[in-house]
Parts: sequence; structure tokens; C-alpha cells
Amino acid sequence: MTTMLHVDPGADAFARRLQLSQLRYTASSRAAATSLAENYVGLPFA
Repeated sequence: MTTMLHVDPGADAFARRLQLSQLRYTASSRAAATSLAENYVGLPFA
């Protein structure tokens, strides 16, 4: 998640496009957003 949200000043154009594509995918895909959330906070106990 950190690499998606923070700018790397040393990144080349390809790395910036890759970062933006990952962010767009996560924002537009319910499955990707759920996966990110589960990995960030952990799976439910129940």
C-alpha cells in the first residue's frame, strides 16, 4: 500500500505508470479493494 500511495522521487516514467495502474485497479475493483483491506487489517476472527 505504501508503494501505491507515496511518490518515489527517483522513480522513472515506467515505475510511475505502474504505480498509477495499481492504484486505479485497487480503486475500481471490489475484489482488489477487499484483498488490500484484509491484508492491511487482517482477516475477521469469526
